[in-house]
Amino acid sequence: MDIKVEENYLRKAMELHKDVPVVDAHLDLAGEILLRNRAGEREVVKNHYLSDFKKAGIRLVASSVFVETGNLDRGWENALEQITALKQDIESLDDVSFVEKGGDIDKVLEEGKIGILLYMEGLDCIGEDIDRLNTLHDLGVRGAALTWSRPNALAVGCCKAAEHRQIYGGLREAGKRAVKRLEELSMFVDVSHLNDDGFEELRGLAEKPFIATHSGSRKVFDSFRNLTDEQMLYLAGQGGIMGINGCQCIAGSLRGNHLEMLCRHIEHEVTVMGAEHVGYGFDLCDSYDEAGAALRGESRVCRNDCLLNHGQIPLVTAALLQRGMDEGSVRKIIGENFLTYFKQMI
Repeated sequence: MDIKVEENYLRKAMELHKDVPVVDAHLDLAGEILLRNRAGEREVVKNHYLSDFKKAGIRLVASSVFVETGNLDRGWENALEQITALKQDIESLDDVSFVEKGGDIDKVLEEGKIGILLYMEGLDCIGEDIDRLNTLHDLGVRGAALTWSRPNALAVGCCKAAEHRQIYGGLREAGKRAVKRLEELSMFVDVSHLNDDGFEELRGLAEKPFIATHSGSRKVFDSFRNLTDEQMLYLAGQGGIMGINGCQCIAGSLRGNHLEMLCRHIEHEVTVMGAEHVGYGFDLCDSYDEAGAALRGESRVCRNDCLLNHGQIPLVTAALLQRGMDEGSVRKIIGENFLTYFKQMI
């Protein structure tokens, strides 16, 4: 059985979501827009996301650029197509703006808009050509994970979410150069798909705070996509933020106890790192997966996420309050932490 959220806590959560700018630090939005464009759809954000963003009080979304394995043979072109598709999709929206620097975030908040920040979920598409990071920066990309859950020319990723096996091998020489270039360009580094060896090597290399945009606690649920307590302590100690992942097989909620498991992850992370180092990064993928299925001519409903849509995010906030978390900590988690980090980093 999952947590039954009481109405008074849901009302309080909704009030907080109106008062605090909410941040989702990971959404595969750019890739989904491109998939739906190829199926003939337009105005993807408006038709599939905008109302739920507004319902949840979301004011900043970090959209990944994720190149699927089947597109790696033309990965650079695919990444550029995703970036173009996202920009074109939101350019006509009065209440959504593309964010490239900290001042843009302040402007979005002042004007009551929703900001979209771009970053790379894996850098397979650049190969060993580190100068391509400069091109991505020029296009408005403001962060990157070195790899997704697969090896590339820069680093070795952890196993995929549905697997459970340790994968060894850390950063390659080109990956070390990439970290340096990312920091020179004021692009943040994301470790959510990096394996344990890679995380350990990054500890001795990074000079600026890195983050985990969409990961959970390995102690709460034993997945190699989640971070150990030691990793979480180091991430917090160097000024990073950890976004809670909302995928069922990463949260460990395959029995339907979605809110319970999300709360358990967040509560443990707060205990280990402090509330100022925890955030939301739900990685809601069902809509993306359904877009891909539709493009392939398949008719299926995907249900791999802990939440049905972004409009349900206040349920997580309400559950945290109901379980006894103080309002000050909750405010930090739902948005204040990632807002501070992104404004400082980009």
